[in-house]
Amino acid sequence: MIWSFTKPPAGARGVRMFGPPEWQWAQSGDVGWWVRADWQRPLLGHGGLRLDEWRQKGQLAVVKKGPHRVVYRVDLPEGAVYVKHYLVPGWRSKVRQWLRRGKGRNEGRRTSYLDAIGIPTVTPIALGEQRKKKFLFENYLITPAIPDAVPLDEFVESRLPSWPPVRRARVARHLAEALGVLTARMHDAGFVHQDFHPGNVLVRIDADDRPTLTMIDLDALRVSRRLSWDDAQQNLALLNHYFWLRSNRTDRRRFLASYLAARRSSPPDVKAFARGIESSTRSWAEQLWRRWGKRCQGTNKYFKKLRGPHAWSVASRELDRSEVYALLDDPDAPFRRPDAVILKQSRTATVAETTMTVGGRPARVIYKRFQRKKWLDPLLTYFRPSRAWQAWQAGQHMASRAVPTPPNLAFIARTRAFRDDPLFWYLPHETYLVTLKADPAVTLFDYARERLPRLDPAARRERVRAITLALARLLRTLHERSLSDRDLKTANILITGDPEAEDVTLSVIDLVGVRLIHPLPQHRRVQNLTRLHLSLADVPGRTRTDALRFLRTYLPWGLSPHNDWKRLWREIEAASRTKRERNRRRGRELS
Repeated sequence: MIWSFTKPPAGARGVRMFGPPEWQWAQSGDVGWWVRADWQRPLLGHGGLRLDEWRQKGQLAVVKKGPHRVVYRVDLPEGAVYVKHYLVPGWRSKVRQWLRRGKGRNEGRRTSYLDAIGIPTVTPIALGEQRKKKFLFENYLITPAIPDAVPLDEFVESRLPSWPPVRRARVARHLAEALGVLTARMHDAGFVHQDFHPGNVLVRIDADDRPTLTMIDLDALRVSRRLSWDDAQQNLALLNHYFWLRSNRTDRRRFLASYLAARRSSPPDVKAFARGIESSTRSWAEQLWRRWGKRCQGTNKYFKKLRGPHAWSVASRELDRSEVYALLDDPDAPFRRPDAVILKQSRTATVAETTMTVGGRPARVIYKRFQRKKWLDPLLTYFRPSRAWQAWQAGQHMASRAVPTPPNLAFIARTRAFRDDPLFWYLPHETYLVTLKADPAVTLFDYARERLPRLDPAARRERVRAITLALARLLRTLHERSLSDRDLKTANILITGDPEAEDVTLSVIDLVGVRLIHPLPQHRRVQNLTRLHLSLADVPGRTRTDALRFLRTYLPWGLSPHNDWKRLWREIEAASRTKRERNRRRGRELS
């Protein structure tokens, strides 16, 4: 692909961007400002941009903050505005500014490019550039806020789910069509957004439930002299990565149909083009998920690694630092707290529920100690991770892949003094895990044993069917995202929220048996399905028809042979017989 960074499309108004007569020049120290005439007085004072003044008056709020950019929202009498402050923290950033102009100027000019092809975007009202000896350093871009508009990802995750089902489906359909048209116009003009995700698209819903989409964050917008269908396919995969986890296949197909209908030409093979998008999305997602999965291994913006006298920890930054230091001093202290409730005490683990400060507020957490079963256990951690670390890592993998599970907060490993254990003093002897408690929630095992039998037959049949479908969707999600749980049983599945709700919400706990394997082999799928099938055997009111319904929902209908469920059914039955016989020989009950 050949990229052009400067050439605007025909009809763009970028030629007169940041220049007279619409724009006025003002100098404040080493920062020069191009300001729209009607905004100069509200934005600039004797000392330049009025940031300190707005901060003192409480009009300034930080929206985003990072090493390369800070975004502020300012509520002014003339209307809310956003101030993007582009920083230059290193030599690479400085050289980039000198070779490719400032990010503020680039983004401002590109608004005119999108405006020329009919794509709504922000309107710059001021550009500030700091220059020293004619070299550009920090710069600013100011744009008015778009009333009643929110980022598309926020809308999809927070607002849309709370709407009534009929309206939600209608708006989702309109969103897919509108986003397809916007993307087609952009690609037809030769534009590719290299950071194409819903956070860079604003949405406003009109009175008739029609969405208006606005493109923002245009520094990543590039112009291609020859935008091939392969290039378009990769850009669509970048956008599809977000919706692949949060929308159904029907909405994604609707988006693609709208996109192809709005393009001036068509790909040689539409089906191959669609399959290529899905394939590229999966490959890109796997790379991204694996990178996110490593965040819990050390210090970064999400986690902090800390050490104590004879313990070390990796903890989420949500967990109060004083709580972590207290755990490093005495990892067993939470079990002795007055508010602690012991949930389990066995040879392998001790589990308690207690209160810790999370996100600045008290929250109930599950605190688990993994006991040392053999004297060789510390040495074995040299060759493979401890059970607590396996659960800690699995929790991060599941969070990265949007599989529901209560978030892990901290991993703690306790070591020994050299004089107490000269052989294994530096290896973890006991390990601990802190997990946020899901509330309200009940395990599927307790619900099936205590609540389900008390329902009348009609209500029980409805609940069994709803839970069956929810379980099938959960397990399909788990396997589609390359995760296997060898101990998937009813005691390790939570029903969160109202168990009697129409849409049952499930999540997975006790993640020691979870493994990331890509691609996930068939025998792993069968083992997981068998383990769950045996665990569901005693659920009152569950029939073989429910088992079949589970299997047909688990399999992606239309994407596999229609008789595929029969082969899988036989494999599960055979594995179930083997498991029962093995447990009978060992004198162990099925759970």
